[in-house]
Order: sequence, then structure tokens, then C-alpha cells
Amino acid sequence: MAENIIMLDEAECSSKECKICGQNAHGIHFGVISCRACAAFFRRTVVLSKKYICRRANSKCKIDKTERYLCRLSRMEKCKLLGMTEENVQYNRDSLSSTQKSVITENPGSKSKSRDGPPLFDISEVLKKIHYIFDNFKIPEDDKLYMSKTTLGKMDYALQAIRVDQKRKKLNFRTSMDMDEMIMNWGDEMCRVANWMMHSEEFRKLESSEKFSVFKLVWMVWQRFERLTISIEIFGKKAYDDKILIISNDDAVHMNLLDVDVSKITDHSSDSIRLMFEPFCLKMFEHIAKPLLEIEPTSMEVTYMLCQVFWHNGGRLLHDATLSASEKFIDKIANDLHFYYTKDRKITNYAGRLIRLMSVVNSLQRLQLERQKLFELAKLFDVFKVKLAEPEDLFEG
Repeated sequence: MAENIIMLDEAECSSKECKICGQNAHGIHFGVISCRACAAFFRRTVVLSKKYICRRANSKCKIDKTERYLCRLSRMEKCKLLGMTEENVQYNRDSLSSTQKSVITENPGSKSKSRDGPPLFDISEVLKKIHYIFDNFKIPEDDKLYMSKTTLGKMDYALQAIRVDQKRKKLNFRTSMDMDEMIMNWGDEMCRVANWMMHSEEFRKLESSEKFSVFKLVWMVWQRFERLTISIEIFGKKAYDDKILIISNDDAVHMNLLDVDVSKITDHSSDSIRLMFEPFCLKMFEHIAKPLLEIEPTSMEVTYMLCQVFWHNGGRLLHDATLSASEKFIDKIANDLHFYYTKDRKITNYAGRLIRLMSVVNSLQRLQLERQKLFELAKLFDVFKVKLAEPEDLFEG
């Protein structure tokens, strides 16, 4: 069934209010006069079968133009109460099309805003690249060295492959960035992570939709840890002392000196946002970078830790097939690490070293949970006002 959308012209948009939140209406969506944001929210909730929890546990939170983002359950209930119908939702339609009249979207680098809500970051092209990688990736079967490696060895090979263009000297130290630059950089990082993940046979065998579910859970924490390990590899103790983080093949930053222009996504000052997230950044260096400096892990050990981050995050809260794939992969790399220690490095008693490696991974998991809680608080108090043209939880890891 087609989605019943009746468009409003410019004059009507300015004179009619969204029945859900009170913003200027965009049209009649799913049977109700509503703004673009509320229509997209309703459709996304239906298509993705999202389940929400009321922040006040009574499903009666106030939903208006200032508080519509605070409680998603109450917002959805209001959509239904006013007559939005799930039957009219098309499941194959782009969630935030830019083709409809009176809707303004933006590409990275532009400063425009969507008519009815926060700024929109269009990452659809990046998502296409990721899905292309998932659908078309081929292992290097003609590379005899690669094919002779263990599972862990292949993942280490893949890590070196995605780092092949990494500058190790004369990096450009950025002192400031805006959100468009951040999003573009994250897009490049997402493609690197997707390529690395596809070297796991267990991951390749997952259904396409499940691959993407794992990817959403994993990519940000994985790349954050990987970037920290390459920063330590290149800068050594200086990375810890000066809080240096390599953010791309060409660029690095001093985390305590970087000025990020967040005006596009929040009404709060850059200083207040820095105060919110600075403790997390300092903990990353204290609880992750410092132990890594003391351990001095080899490339194979770094890969082992990245594999643990990959599947410990990716295997949780998903289907049984993914959990099974996770367990199979973890067993393989555990055996491979044993072989690496006992055969390649001639170390028979490696338990103490393995404990130290896993302690770093566990610390990273704890920090990740802290970061997620911080983002939940930020969402609860409407700190950030931003929309994505694709899954809204892609940057919440």
C-alpha cells in the first residue's frame, strides 16, 4: 500500500502546526498533519520495529516543539493516538528522502538545516559503500601467504592492509575541526572497519542485515581502540604524555587542545561539551594507552585484542547465529594465539601476559558503557539536536 502523504505548500507549512509536536507542518503523513521529523520518526519506528522505554514510566511525557526528543515512547504513543496508521508505511522507502517539496536536506560541508528540526547529516553514500563491501568483498585467494595464515594471522594481515597508507612521519596536527569534517572522517573510518571485518569467515557468512547490525555495534569502539594503538606505535610514550591521537592516515590531534565546533548540533558551548566528554578521553589514555605502553604488545597481540573487541561487542544482543559465529571465531583465535606464543615466540607460560591483554579489553568495555550512559543522559536532556539520513544509532557506540 502506498504511503498517504499529502504535501502542503509554503504558505500552508507556515500556518499549520504538526499535531504531534507543534512545529510547522510539512504535510499529511500517515493520516495526520505533521512535520517531517515526526513523520520520519513514526516511519523509522515501524520499519525497524523499535521498542522504547518511557523516561517517566507512565507514557505520558509532554511532547511539544521543545521536548519532542526527550521521550520516544510517549512521542510514538501520541502519533498513534492522533491517528497515524502503521498500515500505510512503505518498508522499502528511503527514511529521509530529499526529493519531496518543502524539505531541505544537506550534504557534508553545507550549513543548511532541515525545515522542521535539527540539522541533517546525509551519510547515505557512506552506507552504500559499506553495503557494497559486505556484498562484494573477496578474500585474496591468489595470495599464497595470506591463504597459509591462521584465522588470527589473516586478521593481522588485514590490519596491516588497512594501515598501508598510514603516514608515520610529518602528520598534520589539527587544532580545530567542525562537525562536517568529523562526519567525513568517520565515513572513511567506517569503510576501513568494514573491510577489516570481512576478513573474518564467520562474519562473511552472516546474513547481510545481521552484518550491518554487528557493524553498528562495533565500528566506533573498534576504530577508537585501533587509532589509539597506532598512535602509541608511532609516538610511543609521547602519545600518552601529550594526549596524541591519530584520527586518519594524514591527521593527528592533541586531544586536550582540539577545538571542535559543535554549534551545528547543539546550543551548548564547545567548552561545556568538552567538559562533558573530557573525563572519558582522559580515561582512555589512563586506562588504555598507559597499560598498552607497559605491555608493548606485538602486532599479533593488538590484532587479538581488536578481534575480542569485534566479537564481544558484535555478538551481544543479536541473533543466535551471530552468537554462535562469535563463539566459533573466539575459539579459533584463542588456539591461534596459543600457537603464536608457543611456536613463533617460544613462550610456554603466557597466562600472565594474556591476562594483561584482556584487562585492557575489559577496561575498554567498561569505558564504552560509561560513554553510552553519557550519551543517554545527553539525549535525555536534549543536549544534541541532530538527525541522520540513515540509522540514528550509528554514532552512539
